[in-house]
Amino acid sequence: MKQKYAPFTTTTIKFLKLLLKRKHWFFVVPFFLLWLNFVALKADEQILNATIKMCPKCNELYQNNEKFCGKDGTVLSDTNGKLVCPVCKKEGSGNEKFCVEHGEKLIPIERLSARKDPADLERNMSLAAKYYQEGNTHCDNESYDLALKSYLKAEEVYPDLPGLHYNMGWLYSKLGDVDSAVDHLQKYIILAPDSKDITEVRSYIALLKQAHQKKIEVIEKYKSRDEAMEKALEIQNKKHDTVLIPAGKFSMGTNEARDVSQPEHVVYLDAYEIDRYEITNAQYWEFVKYIEETNDHSKCFKDEPIGKDHKPRYWEDEYYNVPDYPVARVDWYDAYAYAAWKGKRLPTEAEWEKAARGLDVRAFPWGNEWDHTRCNLSGEPMPVGSVESGKSMYGCYDMSGSVFEWCNDWFSSTYYQYSPSINPTGPEKGERKLIRGGSRFSRPFQVRVTERKSERPDLFNMAIGFRCAKDVEVKE
Repeated sequence: MKQKYAPFTTTTIKFLKLLLKRKHWFFVVPFFLLWLNFVALKADEQILNATIKMCPKCNELYQNNEKFCGKDGTVLSDTNGKLVCPVCKKEGSGNEKFCVEHGEKLIPIERLSARKDPADLERNMSLAAKYYQEGNTHCDNESYDLALKSYLKAEEVYPDLPGLHYNMGWLYSKLGDVDSAVDHLQKYIILAPDSKDITEVRSYIALLKQAHQKKIEVIEKYKSRDEAMEKALEIQNKKHDTVLIPAGKFSMGTNEARDVSQPEHVVYLDAYEIDRYEITNAQYWEFVKYIEETNDHSKCFKDEPIGKDHKPRYWEDEYYNVPDYPVARVDWYDAYAYAAWKGKRLPTEAEWEKAARGLDVRAFPWGNEWDHTRCNLSGEPMPVGSVESGKSMYGCYDMSGSVFEWCNDWFSSTYYQYSPSINPTGPEKGERKLIRGGSRFSRPFQVRVTERKSERPDLFNMAIGFRCAKDVEVKE
């Protein structure tokens, strides 16, 4: 502990007594005045070096020995000791509490940066609203990673927008980040305590926590990722086969939906095989392990981005510890590389639609009537092939819901108007690749077998996975 300053030492007192005894007054008076000046300097130094504390609630200032605010009992917080005027930004001197020029109460310098100019605040609110609407648009298009980026920008410039935290809570729950979802939903409750849906939001928070606990229990079944994957692969390699789609014609597209799916037209396809199930975490784990051990990119797309290791985004996330979940957050280049490594390829858009639709112009893989029990639109992941009643006439599972699936084709909104009637493979070039089938986050109309959607080939998204196809060798 620091020692307190003692005005008189024992030696000083003895010396003064000696001077007084001998009546040397002319020495005593100057010495006494010198001592007073010294004491004043020390006192000023103690004031300047004192740790100033402040009440974070009412901003009242206190000295070293105070711990709680005398007004409201709030625990005091330390400052760096420098107090400035919030108007002129000049530092106060000594023990001043108010600016001598403006009369404003001095505040700790670290609080100065937190004070916002009204014009800056208005600009930030406007910018946050722009990013917020941008994120909403991305959500409507199921581009969840892009939506999150926009929402985070909005939060950075203005963090007190209630609707923003509500939507971020919803989005994080869709992406499987329960902790972040709960955090933002609780911020929404704080910022909008009188909102009519507060009870509903609190109930949703409770459900999220319960679902998260169930996921943890599932994950704890597996001692390690490698052990779980190797064991699951033994089963999957026996079960996950391909189905033969015979050569022939089928009706592709529809005249009863968006323009990009029009017109309905007849297409002839040669025979091909397509995976019965979507590619799983276990199957993709085997591919990632191979790339790590060999660094063999000979099967990869020749123009893929530099430095790819083909790991899904957030590969260490607990989602990828469950072997039977469909692999997700893989971009088109990842899907292409995996398929080529397996001696297969990605299906064309026409091949995907025929495998899902069959020959009777149905709206969903199971038929024309909507039935939510036949596909996974729950928002929660399920093992591939979980919904037996939702398979297509050829026996392909999860072609509605679960995850969107990458196709090989470039996207063109007008392609159906000029596409060839025999084995169409899409435009020669483009900016976006086709994805089909909807995801567990989709709405019913988005999982129709004719619904077309596209994304950039380098996009990682929790809602996108894939399955493979391959040519059938013609026997002569």
